[in-house]
Amino acid sequence: MNQTLHLKRPAFIIFTDKDGTMNLQDKNLNTVFKLVHAMNGMMIPTTGRTVGDIQEDLKGNKLINPVLLIGDNGGSIFFTKSKEFVYKQTLDSEKVKTVISHFAELGGNPEMIRLTDGESIYAINNPEVQQYYKKKHTVKYGKDIDSLLDMMPETTKITLAGTKPQMQEMAAYVDNLNFWSDIGATKFPNASYQHYRLDIADRNINKGNAVKLIYSTLKPSFGYMCIGNGENDLSMFKQAIDDGMLIGVMEDSPSSVIEEMKSYVASKKKRQNDYYSC
Repeated sequence: MNQTLHLKRPAFIIFTDKDGTMNLQDKNLNTVFKLVHAMNGMMIPTTGRTVGDIQEDLKGNKLINPVLLIGDNGGSIFFTKSKEFVYKQTLDSEKVKTVISHFAELGGNPEMIRLTDGESIYAINNPEVQQYYKKKHTVKYGKDIDSLLDMMPETTKITLAGTKPQMQEMAAYVDNLNFWSDIGATKFPNASYQHYRLDIADRNINKGNAVKLIYSTLKPSFGYMCIGNGENDLSMFKQAIDDGMLIGVMEDSPSSVIEEMKSYVASKKKRQNDYYSC
Protein backbone atom coordinates (compact mmCIF):
# COMPACT_ATOMS: atom_id res chain seq x y z
CA MET A 1 0.00 0.00 0.00
CA ASN A 2 1.13 3.55 -0.76
CA GLN A 3 3.14 4.92 2.15
CA THR A 4 1.19 8.23 2.05
CA LEU A 5 -1.44 6.58 4.26
CA HIS A 6 -0.76 8.09 7.68
CA LEU A 7 -3.42 7.19 10.21
CA LYS A 8 -3.30 6.47 13.90
CA ARG A 9 -4.04 2.93 14.98
CA PRO A 10 -7.84 2.46 15.24
CA ALA A 11 -9.48 0.48 18.01
CA PHE A 12 -11.53 -1.48 15.47
CA ILE A 13 -12.67 -1.41 11.85
CA ILE A 14 -16.09 -2.20 10.36
CA PHE A 15 -15.91 -3.14 6.67
CA THR A 16 -19.39 -2.88 5.19
CA ASP A 17 -20.83 -3.58 1.76
CA LYS A 18 -23.03 -0.85 0.26
CA ASP A 19 -25.80 -2.21 -1.97
CA GLY A 20 -28.17 -4.36 0.01
CA THR A 21 -26.34 -3.62 3.26
CA MET A 22 -25.96 0.12 3.90
CA ASN A 23 -29.13 2.19 3.57
CA LEU A 24 -27.81 5.60 2.59
CA GLN A 25 -31.29 7.08 3.03
CA ASP A 26 -31.29 6.13 6.71
CA LYS A 27 -31.15 9.38 8.69
CA ASN A 28 -29.46 7.54 11.57
CA LEU A 29 -26.44 6.54 9.49
CA ASN A 30 -24.50 9.71 10.32
CA THR A 31 -25.08 8.95 14.01
CA VAL A 32 -23.52 5.52 13.46
CA PHE A 33 -20.51 7.07 11.69
CA LYS A 34 -20.04 9.56 14.55
CA LEU A 35 -20.41 6.88 17.22
CA VAL A 36 -17.82 4.65 15.55
CA HIS A 37 -15.45 7.63 15.27
CA ALA A 38 -16.01 8.59 18.94
CA MET A 39 -14.95 5.06 19.92
CA ASN A 40 -11.74 5.45 17.86
CA GLY A 41 -13.10 3.04 15.28
CA MET A 42 -13.34 3.21 11.51
CA MET A 43 -16.20 2.33 9.16
CA ILE A 44 -15.03 1.54 5.64
CA PRO A 45 -17.58 1.14 2.81
CA THR A 46 -16.42 -1.84 0.73
CA THR A 47 -18.20 -1.95 -2.60
CA GLY A 48 -18.13 -3.20 -6.15
CA ARG A 49 -18.88 0.36 -7.25
CA THR A 50 -16.22 2.98 -7.97
CA VAL A 51 -15.04 5.20 -5.12
CA GLY A 52 -16.33 8.19 -7.10
CA ASP A 53 -19.80 6.65 -7.16
CA ILE A 54 -19.91 5.92 -3.44
CA GLN A 55 -18.62 9.42 -2.63
CA GLU A 56 -21.30 11.00 -4.80
CA ASP A 57 -24.00 8.92 -3.07
CA LEU A 58 -22.67 9.83 0.39
CA LYS A 59 -22.59 13.52 -0.50
CA GLY A 60 -26.05 13.40 -2.07
CA ASN A 61 -27.46 11.97 1.16
CA LYS A 62 -25.50 14.48 3.29
CA LEU A 63 -23.51 11.72 4.94
CA ILE A 64 -20.05 11.83 6.43
CA ASN A 65 -17.28 10.87 4.01
CA PRO A 66 -15.30 8.03 5.66
CA VAL A 67 -11.50 8.26 5.81
CA LEU A 68 -11.04 5.18 3.60
CA LEU A 69 -13.15 3.74 0.80
CA ILE A 70 -12.72 0.37 -0.94
CA GLY A 71 -14.03 0.32 -4.52
CA ASP A 72 -14.15 -2.01 -7.52
CA ASN A 73 -14.54 -5.10 -5.29
CA GLY A 74 -11.17 -4.43 -3.67
CA GLY A 75 -9.39 -3.18 -6.78
CA SER A 76 -8.90 0.29 -5.34
CA ILE A 77 -8.50 1.90 -1.91
CA PHE A 78 -9.04 5.66 -1.65
CA PHE A 79 -7.78 7.93 1.15
CA THR A 80 -10.32 10.75 1.33
CA LYS A 81 -8.14 13.08 3.45
CA SER A 82 -5.44 13.37 0.79
CA LYS A 83 -7.89 12.65 -2.07
CA GLU A 84 -5.70 9.98 -3.60
CA PHE A 85 -5.63 6.26 -4.23
CA VAL A 86 -3.32 4.45 -1.84
CA TYR A 87 -3.87 1.23 -3.75
CA LYS A 88 -5.10 0.48 -7.25
CA GLN A 89 -4.84 -2.69 -9.35
CA THR A 90 -5.26 -2.15 -13.08
CA LEU A 91 -5.87 -4.51 -15.98
CA ASP A 92 -3.56 -5.15 -18.92
CA SER A 93 -4.85 -2.94 -21.76
CA GLU A 94 -4.42 -5.64 -24.43
CA LYS A 95 -6.39 -8.16 -22.38
CA VAL A 96 -9.15 -5.57 -21.94
CA LYS A 97 -9.41 -5.26 -25.73
CA THR A 98 -9.44 -9.06 -26.06
CA VAL A 99 -12.36 -9.35 -23.63
CA ILE A 100 -14.31 -6.67 -25.49
CA SER A 101 -13.64 -8.36 -28.85
CA HIS A 102 -14.81 -11.76 -27.59
CA PHE A 103 -17.97 -10.22 -26.17
CA ALA A 104 -18.72 -8.76 -29.61
CA GLU A 105 -18.11 -12.17 -31.22
CA LEU A 106 -20.80 -13.63 -28.95
CA GLY A 107 -23.24 -11.03 -30.21
CA GLY A 108 -22.82 -8.75 -27.23
CA ASN A 109 -24.07 -5.19 -27.57
CA PRO A 110 -21.18 -2.66 -27.20
CA GLU A 111 -23.59 -0.32 -25.43
CA MET A 112 -23.81 -2.89 -22.64
CA ILE A 113 -20.10 -2.46 -21.80
CA ARG A 114 -18.95 -0.27 -18.93
CA LEU A 115 -15.38 0.36 -17.85
CA THR A 116 -13.97 1.98 -14.72
CA ASP A 117 -10.66 3.58 -13.77
CA GLY A 118 -11.25 3.31 -10.05
CA GLU A 119 -13.03 6.65 -9.78
CA SER A 120 -15.23 7.15 -12.86
CA ILE A 121 -17.48 4.92 -14.98
CA TYR A 122 -17.07 5.06 -18.77
CA ALA A 123 -20.05 4.13 -20.95
CA ILE A 124 -21.26 4.55 -24.51
CA ASN A 125 -23.55 7.53 -24.90
CA ASN A 126 -27.14 6.40 -25.44
CA PRO A 127 -30.48 7.61 -23.97
CA GLU A 128 -31.16 4.45 -21.94
CA VAL A 129 -27.73 4.45 -20.34
CA GLN A 130 -28.03 8.16 -19.55
CA GLN A 131 -31.44 7.56 -17.99
CA TYR A 132 -30.01 4.70 -15.92
CA TYR A 133 -27.28 6.91 -14.48
CA LYS A 134 -29.47 10.04 -14.54
CA LYS A 135 -27.28 12.98 -13.50
CA LYS A 136 -24.37 11.13 -11.91
CA HIS A 137 -21.20 13.18 -12.30
CA THR A 138 -18.94 10.13 -12.05
CA VAL A 139 -20.09 8.76 -15.43
CA LYS A 140 -18.23 9.78 -18.59
CA TYR A 141 -19.59 9.07 -22.06
CA GLY A 142 -17.99 8.28 -25.41
CA LYS A 143 -19.46 7.60 -28.85
CA ASP A 144 -18.03 4.07 -29.03
CA ILE A 145 -15.70 1.63 -27.28
CA ASP A 146 -12.57 2.95 -29.01
CA SER A 147 -13.30 6.46 -27.81
CA LEU A 148 -13.85 5.18 -24.27
CA LEU A 149 -10.50 3.39 -24.27
CA ASP A 150 -8.82 6.55 -25.59
CA MET A 151 -10.39 8.56 -22.76
CA MET A 152 -9.30 6.21 -20.00
CA PRO A 153 -5.90 6.46 -18.32
CA GLU A 154 -6.26 2.90 -17.02
CA THR A 155 -8.87 0.21 -16.42
CA THR A 156 -9.65 -1.34 -13.05
CA LYS A 157 -12.84 -3.20 -13.93
CA ILE A 158 -14.95 -4.28 -16.90
CA THR A 159 -18.70 -4.77 -16.55
CA LEU A 160 -20.70 -6.49 -19.28
CA ALA A 161 -24.46 -6.93 -19.54
CA GLY A 162 -26.48 -9.33 -21.66
CA THR A 163 -28.16 -12.72 -21.57
CA LYS A 164 -27.28 -15.25 -18.91
CA PRO A 165 -25.68 -17.64 -21.46
CA GLN A 166 -23.52 -14.77 -22.77
CA MET A 167 -22.35 -13.91 -19.27
CA GLN A 168 -21.63 -17.56 -18.46
CA GLU A 169 -19.61 -17.94 -21.66
CA MET A 170 -17.69 -14.73 -20.91
CA ALA A 171 -17.02 -15.88 -17.33
CA ALA A 172 -15.38 -19.04 -18.66
CA TYR A 173 -13.43 -17.02 -21.23
CA VAL A 174 -11.99 -14.48 -18.77
CA ASP A 175 -11.11 -17.28 -16.36
CA ASN A 176 -8.67 -18.51 -19.01
CA LEU A 177 -7.19 -15.01 -19.11
CA ASN A 178 -6.55 -15.31 -15.36
CA PHE A 179 -9.24 -12.76 -14.53
CA TRP A 180 -11.69 -12.84 -11.63
CA SER A 181 -15.40 -12.48 -12.44
CA ASP A 182 -18.74 -12.23 -10.67
CA ILE A 183 -22.10 -12.82 -12.36
CA GLY A 184 -25.53 -11.65 -11.25
CA ALA A 185 -28.85 -10.15 -12.34
CA THR A 186 -28.93 -6.46 -13.23
CA LYS A 187 -31.47 -3.77 -14.09
CA PHE A 188 -29.00 -2.11 -16.48
CA PRO A 189 -29.96 -0.25 -18.62
CA ASN A 190 -33.53 -0.95 -17.51
CA ALA A 191 -35.36 -3.88 -15.94
CA SER A 192 -37.28 -4.76 -19.12
CA TYR A 193 -34.15 -6.33 -20.63
CA GLN A 194 -33.91 -8.94 -17.82
CA HIS A 195 -30.15 -8.75 -18.22
CA TYR A 196 -27.38 -10.39 -16.29
CA ARG A 197 -24.11 -8.58 -15.64
CA LEU A 198 -20.55 -9.79 -15.34
CA ASP A 199 -17.94 -7.86 -13.35
CA ILE A 200 -14.38 -8.63 -14.46
CA ALA A 201 -11.19 -7.70 -12.59
CA ASP A 202 -7.70 -8.98 -11.97
CA ARG A 203 -7.48 -12.48 -10.45
CA ASN A 204 -5.99 -11.31 -7.14
CA ILE A 205 -8.66 -8.65 -6.70
CA ASN A 206 -11.42 -9.23 -4.18
CA LYS A 207 -12.78 -7.60 -1.07
CA GLY A 208 -11.00 -10.10 1.15
CA ASN A 209 -7.56 -9.08 -0.10
CA ALA A 210 -8.37 -5.40 0.44
CA VAL A 211 -9.54 -6.16 3.98
CA LYS A 212 -6.35 -8.11 4.64
CA LEU A 213 -4.20 -5.27 3.28
CA ILE A 214 -5.83 -2.62 5.47
CA TYR A 215 -5.89 -4.88 8.53
CA SER A 216 -2.18 -5.66 8.22
CA THR A 217 -1.37 -1.97 7.66
CA LEU A 218 -3.46 -0.32 10.39
CA LYS A 219 -3.44 -3.22 12.91
CA PRO A 220 -6.66 -2.27 14.79
CA SER A 221 -6.34 -2.99 18.50
CA PHE A 222 -9.53 -5.07 18.77
CA GLY A 223 -9.69 -6.39 15.23
CA TYR A 224 -12.44 -5.91 12.69
CA MET A 225 -15.85 -7.01 11.43
CA CYS A 226 -17.18 -7.55 7.89
CA ILE A 227 -20.84 -7.00 6.97
CA GLY A 228 -22.40 -7.85 3.61
CA ASN A 229 -25.01 -9.76 1.67
CA GLY A 230 -23.70 -10.92 -1.71
CA GLU A 231 -21.45 -13.32 -3.58
CA ASN A 232 -18.75 -10.66 -3.87
CA ASP A 233 -18.71 -10.38 -0.07
CA LEU A 234 -17.73 -14.02 0.42
CA SER A 235 -14.01 -13.29 0.14
CA MET A 236 -14.06 -10.76 2.98
CA PHE A 237 -16.27 -13.04 5.10
CA LYS A 238 -13.75 -15.85 4.65
CA GLN A 239 -10.82 -13.53 5.38
CA ALA A 240 -12.52 -12.47 8.61
CA ILE A 241 -13.14 -16.09 9.64
CA ASP A 242 -9.50 -16.97 8.87
CA ASP A 243 -8.36 -14.05 11.04
CA GLY A 244 -10.69 -15.02 13.88
CA MET A 245 -12.87 -11.93 13.39
CA LEU A 246 -16.62 -11.34 13.24
CA ILE A 247 -18.90 -11.38 10.21
CA GLY A 248 -22.43 -10.10 9.76
CA VAL A 249 -24.39 -11.78 6.94
CA MET A 250 -27.62 -9.93 6.09
CA GLU A 251 -30.77 -11.96 6.73
CA ASP A 252 -32.02 -11.49 3.17
CA SER A 253 -28.76 -12.68 1.59
CA PRO A 254 -29.07 -15.32 -1.17
CA SER A 255 -29.29 -18.83 0.28
CA SER A 256 -26.12 -19.74 -1.64
CA VAL A 257 -24.15 -17.12 0.34
CA ILE A 258 -25.54 -18.26 3.68
CA GLU A 259 -24.93 -21.93 2.91
CA GLU A 260 -21.39 -21.33 1.68
CA MET A 261 -20.52 -19.44 4.87
CA LYS A 262 -22.03 -22.16 7.06
CA SER A 263 -19.98 -24.72 5.17
CA TYR A 264 -16.80 -22.63 5.43
CA VAL A 265 -17.21 -22.11 9.17
CA ALA A 266 -17.87 -25.84 9.71
CA SER A 267 -14.81 -26.73 7.64
CA LYS A 268 -12.70 -24.24 9.61
CA LYS A 269 -13.81 -25.73 12.92
CA LYS A 270 -13.07 -29.24 11.69
CA ARG A 271 -9.55 -28.24 10.63
CA GLN A 272 -8.97 -26.65 14.02
CA ASN A 273 -10.28 -29.72 15.87
CA ASP A 274 -8.12 -32.01 13.75
CA TYR A 275 -5.09 -29.83 14.54
CA TYR A 276 -5.65 -29.82 18.31
CA SER A 277 -6.38 -33.55 18.41
CA CYS A 278 -2.99 -34.38 16.91
